[in-house]
Amino acid sequence: MNVFGGEDDANLVPATPIHAAIPWIPYVRWPRAFSFWALTVGSMVNDLEVVPLWVLSGDIYHSRGLMHSVLGVLTLNATVAVFATLYLVPPAMRWFDRRWREPRVFRFAGRDLHEDPRDIGTVYASAALGGLTHILVDIPTHAYNPVWWPWQTVPLNLVPYADELWWDIVAGIPVLLLFAWMMYAYWRR
Repeated sequence: MNVFGGEDDANLVPATPIHAAIPWIPYVRWPRAFSFWALTVGSMVNDLEVVPLWVLSGDIYHSRGLMHSVLGVLTLNATVAVFATLYLVPPAMRWFDRRWREPRVFRFAGRDLHEDPRDIGTVYASAALGGLTHILVDIPTHAYNPVWWPWQTVPLNLVPYADELWWDIVAGIPVLLLFAWMMYAYWRR
């Protein structure tokens, strides 16, 4: 039984934090060219719309809209991610620093994340890249992808079995393994 209602087959989707693994790849290679926090927040902010749309529509399968489109990523998502990166992440880091005295907590790929770039161009570009990679991770695991909204009349569905449990597992495992490896290989180093 599907815990979300609807069809009988269960549906797994990539957990929101796992989406961050993809934009971390260029960060590892070119850390000065990107904002780690904007890449990370930008890759997850797309899913802010899922719960409200699910509640309004009653359909978890079609709970992606503007924030899962290229237009949404470049406008609304990037704005939310830039705001969060510049105004919410720094106080959260200070709060953690006061409570967690381990200096390596905010290190990734050999970089101190306290020194993350804060210029608006880098933060915006990183947030937008993070959001675009979220869409790329979602395409093979969802049958409903409004990537080119509002110009797209039929949602993009590249994989005919995208909302089937077996495919969600097959498509999700590489991203999960990449996330686990990135955490193991680069966090606190």
